[in-house]
Formats: sequence, structure tokens, C-alpha cells
Amino acid sequence: MDAVFSINAHYERHTVPTCRRYAAWAGISAPLSGSAELPVPGEQPLQDFVRHIRNYGEEAFSLEVLQNRQRTRANRDAPLKAKAARQYAEILISHGVATLADANALLADPNKLKDVERDLAGVAGHGLGARLAYLWMLLGDDSRIKPDRMVLRWLQRVLQRPMTTAQATSLLTEAAGRLTCTPWELDHAIWGNQRKV
Repeated sequence: MDAVFSINAHYERHTVPTCRRYAAWAGISAPLSGSAELPVPGEQPLQDFVRHIRNYGEEAFSLEVLQNRQRTRANRDAPLKAKAARQYAEILISHGVATLADANALLADPNKLKDVERDLAGVAGHGLGARLAYLWMLLGDDSRIKPDRMVLRWLQRVLQRPMTTAQATSLLTEAAGRLTCTPWELDHAIWGNQRKV
């Protein structure tokens, strides 16, 4: 949910409360868990998440449970983000990924990861790949950055030139190597800086 709902949304005002509302409704005691201890105690498998959305229907689930009716694009006919989150979960399940442990195994298998990424790219709101990169970051891949508007805006301001997502990814990955930090750490520092602007 975090990866899908964070795109084109204010993270603290919209994404965090949406994820917390779902966690409270679903009885998940630790909604934001790292993958240091696997399996995660009380972790909800993706099948349960999909079942909840299907039982309610996307419109009702968005309105009543999530209290967030954001769409994948700024267009009232675009699919709801709840639909995109369900589709993400269904695709992951179809590839044998239902838990954080499964996700860690996926990240360690480049061939399988490529197949999953191809399928996830077909979900509405994929854009240039920031959502997908952010999903892997959330699942523990520190070699990724989320080249979203905040990162692009910072790079454009600092470098005083336009910046594409591919250029941002390349620049920050190289810069992280020179700074001896992970791309995720550099992305996070930029994101923190931009939140204050």
C-alpha cells in the first residue's frame, strides 16, 4: 500500500494515515516492519489483503476502510489506488510472493525479479518506475532510489538543469558510491531535505 499510495501524494498527510487505517482495521499490530526478523510476527499475507478488497469492492474499500479515494492519475476516470494496490498484490502472489520472506527471496533472484517487474509495470500508475523502485526499497533493497518529484526537484535545483528519472537514478547511484553510502540512504537524505522546503 505504501508504494502505491505514496505516488503523487503528500506522504505524511495521506499515505501514512491510509496505511495506518488499514492496519488498525485489519488488526495488524506492527504495520511498518523491517525484514531483519523473518518471519515477521503477526505479518498479514498478501492473500488476506486481496480478499479484503475483493469482499468490499474497490470503491467501498477506498471510502470506508482506507478513507482515501485517490486515483492512480489526476483524472477522475483513472483507476483507484486501491485497485492498483490489489493488482500489485495479486501479481506478487502469482509469482509466489506473499510475505516479506518471499519478497527477500525474490530480490535475490534477478531472473524472477525481471519477470515480476514486467508484470507490475502493467498496473495503472506505473509511470516511469518510481513506484516499483520504491516498492523494492520498502522491501529492503538499499541499492534503489525512488526518482519521484521530490528527488527530481532537488536535483534540478542543485544542478540547475532539467532531469529525467533515468538520469536521476544514474547520478544518485554514482554519487552514493562516491559518498560511501547506499543509494537508499542518499535518496532518504534528499527526501528529508525536500520535506522541509
